[in-house]
Amino acid sequence: MQLIISMVLLLAWTVGIYIMWIYTHFTIASNNAQFEEVSGEYRAVLKLAAAMRIELDIEDTDLSVLREKQLKERVDKEIQGGTVFHAYPDTGLKTHSIRNGLKTWFKKEKWWFLAMLGTSLLCLIGYFFFPEFFYSWLFGVWAGQFWAFCIGSTVGSRLLIILFPSLVAGLTLGIMIAV
Repeated sequence: MQLIISMVLLLAWTVGIYIMWIYTHFTIASNNAQFEEVSGEYRAVLKLAAAMRIELDIEDTDLSVLREKQLKERVDKEIQGGTVFHAYPDTGLKTHSIRNGLKTWFKKEKWWFLAMLGTSLLCLIGYFFFPEFFYSWLFGVWAGQFWAFCIGSTVGSRLLIILFPSLVAGLTLGIMIAV
């Protein structure tokens, strides 16, 4: 019972992490122009110093006049220990919609969904109406389509992935019939 509960929780966690990854991956991809200029260590230090000067309102002050203790007191009092605000451009960042992403994916892959549905129906029909081992070959084709749909990205790679389980199932069927 504990194993089943652990497996369900692990599955829920995995699906949640995958959804978060999809959301962030496509959000970053759609906002690629916004993130082109990433600060390195030196640029980040200069940006932080400029932001602290603005927040502390010491832009026109000579820093050699201020002591370290005075600076520390102002940082602690005015910007709560060093929290500074970094202004982003006013252009709104686009967020990815999982619903729209799924719609686009279904439209793009509609023929593969129809092929999977057709092969599934043929497997059922083959199981009930065809000779004893014929449905095993159809199941091999279905398994090939399933894995091709899951891991294939181009038509050629998908067809190659379909071909392998189909051949294995066909050879297995041929050996079973011959014996």
